[in-house]
Amino acid sequence: MKRPVLLLSILMLLFGSLQAQNMKAFISHKAYCTHAMQPYIEFSFIIGGNSVQYALNEQGKYEADVEIQVDIVKNDSIITGLHYILSSDLYNDSIRVGKADFANINNLPVENGDYYIHFTLKDLHNSDTSALKYIDYIQVNFPEDKISSSHISLYSSASSPKSTDLFIKYGFSLPPLFYNFVPETQYALPFATEIYNTKNIVGADKPITAKCFIEYAENNLVAMPENIITKKLKTNDVVLVFDQFNTFKLPSGNYNAVVELYDGDSLLFINKVFFQKSNPDIHFDINNYNDVVLDGSFVSTMTDHEILVENVRCLYPIANTMEREFFDLRMKNVSTEQLQRYFYSFWLARNPSNPEGEWLKYKKMVDMVQERFGSLQVKGYRTDRGRVYLQYGQPNEILEIPSDPVTLPYEIWHYYYLDNQSNVKFVFYDPALVGNDYELLHSNKYGEPHDSNWKMRLVRKLQPQRDIYDPEPEDYFGGDINGNWRYH
Repeated sequence: MKRPVLLLSILMLLFGSLQAQNMKAFISHKAYCTHAMQPYIEFSFIIGGNSVQYALNEQGKYEADVEIQVDIVKNDSIITGLHYILSSDLYNDSIRVGKADFANINNLPVENGDYYIHFTLKDLHNSDTSALKYIDYIQVNFPEDKISSSHISLYSSASSPKSTDLFIKYGFSLPPLFYNFVPETQYALPFATEIYNTKNIVGADKPITAKCFIEYAENNLVAMPENIITKKLKTNDVVLVFDQFNTFKLPSGNYNAVVELYDGDSLLFINKVFFQKSNPDIHFDINNYNDVVLDGSFVSTMTDHEILVENVRCLYPIANTMEREFFDLRMKNVSTEQLQRYFYSFWLARNPSNPEGEWLKYKKMVDMVQERFGSLQVKGYRTDRGRVYLQYGQPNEILEIPSDPVTLPYEIWHYYYLDNQSNVKFVFYDPALVGNDYELLHSNKYGEPHDSNWKMRLVRKLQPQRDIYDPEPEDYFGGDINGNWRYH
């Protein structure tokens, strides 16, 4: 099994030397709602000031100009859109080095619904490059008879605003967190979300409580209980939840920032957003389990070292990032008692009232995955399909394409809704054309490997003359990669 890497599939683009002569652009779009329950999409664009061409304007100054086209598409028809020129500051020369980034925010009213967004960005002063094109999906859903919320926004910092700041919101300067990645040097993680319709559902000026915390993305366990934030609020048309997490001691890994809304003890609403943290100085320590008491537990009878090692190894797909560090240790250097403590504490954290039952339920899934995806050579939980199945559960749809005129054998797994993300898909393929060990090629799931050229990788061995960086294969008879991805 290829272990998942810290690779994020998000609504942002970084164009390198293979595309548009090093033009760099950051794109973000999020759905919001007004006090009158009118939905809109907020678009943010940041253009790398040192990545575009500068030309002399009518005032005798040099500036860069990027044409931005946004088309909102539903049922293959353009519903609405944006079209404008985003210009840089003015300069006395055309040298790229040292030029500041330039940005803007635009709001576009829409109705509730599911949309595809077509982005086109063009450097107007660079004739050597074609327009950059990108398509993404957004769900806008703010019903008038339910509580809903905007996407949780994460920021790199929060400070008093200055007139030169690119992004000002809620009375603060809030630069976006690029790629939803929290670097080692960032200790505070500001976040914000807007919650709608609480006044109509709960009542006017009623007390409500927001519980904010960080959880492991792999298993939804609270990562740092001491970092839970509780905010006392009042119902209104729009309720703002705005604060910041302390990530100083948060280990490197994949996480969700979570906001839960309560009316007393009743959970009204939950929202979460994926992010990644880098903190290489914090490591797994097996000695942290020394105080775990095994007497009378179901693990106390697991004394066969080899069986225990296998039981521990099969936990990898559902372990969080810190727990997974244990798998990088040499198991033969870990005592049976240490393995027992780790194993017991693993299940105790997931079901304190019945850890054994939780383990047996998971073991049935491991056995099923072995039967479907495993072999004598490779354990089912070590295959990519086995890992995804154990980590996320059974998909809503599986499209199997074992034979196609052009492509390698592949499968598309479709989850309608997964971890607060809709329309999640995984593409597995068989590059060796033998056996049953399909590899994960591409996914749009946050935190999973993302390859924008996955379609060409499916055909490149059979169409070796094609450019792998061309994201669309040529049309061919008897198969439909684009249709299979879009409609399954």
